[in-house]
Amino acid sequence: MNKKAITILVLLAVLALPMAAMAATEFSLGGYVKMEVIWDSTQVNKNLLAFINRNNDANFQHGRLKFTAENTRMSFTVKGPKVFGAASTAYIEWDFDNHANEYIMTGTPGGGWASPNKARLGVRHAFFKLNWPETELLMGAYWSVLTEEVPETANFGACTTAGQPFLREPQIRLTQTAGIGGGKLTASLALAAVENGLWGIGINQTQAATNAYGGESTETPKVEGRIKYDIDLWGKAAFWGVPRPFSIRAGAAWWKERFRSFAATGAALGRRFGTGAGENDRFMNVSVSQRDQQYLDHWLVEGSVFIPLIPTHSANLAGTMSLLTQWWVGAGLDGYFEDFPNGSSYLNWVAGPAAARVGDRQLLQRYGGFIQLQYYFTNQWYANAVWGINRAMGVDRDRWMDAYTNAAANNDPVKTNQHFYLALWYRPIQALKFGLEYTYVRTDYFQQAGANVNAASGGVAPTGTPTSLGENHRVLFCGFLFF
Repeated sequence: MNKKAITILVLLAVLALPMAAMAATEFSLGGYVKMEVIWDSTQVNKNLLAFINRNNDANFQHGRLKFTAENTRMSFTVKGPKVFGAASTAYIEWDFDNHANEYIMTGTPGGGWASPNKARLGVRHAFFKLNWPETELLMGAYWSVLTEEVPETANFGACTTAGQPFLREPQIRLTQTAGIGGGKLTASLALAAVENGLWGIGINQTQAATNAYGGESTETPKVEGRIKYDIDLWGKAAFWGVPRPFSIRAGAAWWKERFRSFAATGAALGRRFGTGAGENDRFMNVSVSQRDQQYLDHWLVEGSVFIPLIPTHSANLAGTMSLLTQWWVGAGLDGYFEDFPNGSSYLNWVAGPAAARVGDRQLLQRYGGFIQLQYYFTNQWYANAVWGINRAMGVDRDRWMDAYTNAAANNDPVKTNQHFYLALWYRPIQALKFGLEYTYVRTDYFQQAGANVNAASGGVAPTGTPTSLGENHRVLFCGFLFF
């Protein structure tokens, strides 16, 4: 055989390799089209990813009707060949709802709803995984290991900022399963990114000369872990339409950040609670500095339980009832969307005259959780009620100062945020689903104010009776077609 023939055979063999790999790969497209009709009593953003401005804010407290199909979602699944004895799978999911987070990233009034038909493509998940019989290795952007017990509400992301640590993040995750005592034990350990551009949590930004919105940088990845135990003790009940047994879970996360020092400029860059008595005492603008670089530990500990209250022993869900609840406690929780950068840390005054106060950086501690009760009337009709709460703790009202922002008006710490959902669902077939939901959202601030001190409003600051309460009422209708 001459050299030319050998060369041709080698080239054909090389070209055949990717074709053989393609033959062993399966591709599938999935997702749904979702239509939403929403009426809010305020100008809150679509996904309720913000605190509610005070009720005396006339620019914010008026109704708005919205129609959108931007939550339509598509996914692409690739089942690849065996790799190191493991099944390989890749998954990409995207939607058109990325502008809903515009408030967090830019402060745009209404959270992007100023242009309600301006859809923006956003990648939700993009990961691949290798699966052995009892081990899984996942790499890419996916739900945090602490964001797996999401309530089934018409407004996706229910209880975000009010009890549900809610985050998709780039990560490397190892999961191990084992059968123990008639049930299944699952343990996961992950290294994840602290920053996430989708949520815009204000980390790793450039420190400006005015100390505006920056000076915070990650020193470590998030270290996350959780264990979960599932066991069928007395039957199952529905979780997102699938029978699920009793399960209990515990998890934790930690990461370290550096906060850059900055000097007082003489301008009133901070805000401090007034020194008088009572809730009607107003904020005081102060000049403040951070005396040195400080390294602080963000942390979160959580636990959840799923209980089939009225179980089934088959695929029939009619007459079943379930209880799902999750509770957590932590510090510096902008990294889990239970706070925002301008309130997740503060300066505790330690020295200095009134014109140049010096403080130590501290992370705001919060606790919270949610409870979901769900009942299936038939296999097609079911309802659920959800309540979630997020509450600050350990705050010294006399020493709260600016959280590294330039505008003192931005620092308006929230004491409590609550969400309540009541939804009725109808799913005549698996491919079609309709929901009608009422939502009540309540935000309680530490400080009463007659003039708006929350930058989310935009427009002229209102005047009126001081209050620390902001409320929103919502009615939402949605329809899904799954494919």
